[in-house]
Amino acid sequence: MGRRVADSAPAPVRRLTDFDRLVSGRPSAHGAVPGTGNTGSATAPVLLDFSDRPSRATKPRGTVLDWISLVLAVAVPPVGLLISAVSRIISYRRHGWTTAVATIATALSIVLTLVLGAGAVAYSIVVEREAAAAAVLAQARPLCDALAATPGVLETPGYGWPTAVAEIPVTLEAMREYQLHWQQLADLAPESAEGNLRAIANQAETLVVSVETSQAIDRNGNLVAMAAVTGNSGLPGWVDRNCV
Repeated sequence: MGRRVADSAPAPVRRLTDFDRLVSGRPSAHGAVPGTGNTGSATAPVLLDFSDRPSRATKPRGTVLDWISLVLAVAVPPVGLLISAVSRIISYRRHGWTTAVATIATALSIVLTLVLGAGAVAYSIVVEREAAAAAVLAQARPLCDALAATPGVLETPGYGWPTAVAEIPVTLEAMREYQLHWQQLADLAPESAEGNLRAIANQAETLVVSVETSQAIDRNGNLVAMAAVTGNSGLPGWVDRNCV
């Protein structure tokens, strides 16, 4: 008996449709290109022809506008971003893609624009803080000058509260001068120090009224009362921060 050899199945053949022939320009089975009316074996014109665009192998180099956009991307990033965008649009319309130079210019200008913007924001914050600090120092200057006229007073208990032993009228006069002095300093003080200075002046006024009423002086008690108020004033620290 003879051996029976199985024939291999033939590969499927894709049949060309009229649309394929229309695009490629091949004639139909009847010798005509669909939609053209041409017959015979002559090759008909291809309807969708992209041969006018350069191939990838002949991709155009950067144009003058591309290089200008690259330079501006470094020198003036926002302007470089605009010019590179225009250059890319022109290149895409002419060739179907953009050049590497224009793409680099766009990316570089975006990065540098963001960096420039962040730097501008940081700089504005620094300028605002410096302006605020300068305004604080300007407001503090009158009080600083007045305190400088009595050097060392902030290092004494009660900030110069009178403790010398003398007759009551003499001591009362010294107490009134002390109260008036700190009242005037409070009038010169900016808001950051005014409250504490008025507290000193008010405490001194309270002690003056007490001595005037009782006609008796508790020198140690009065000094302790004043030292408690002046110790909580924080005035030495305020001077260190603002009187520079």
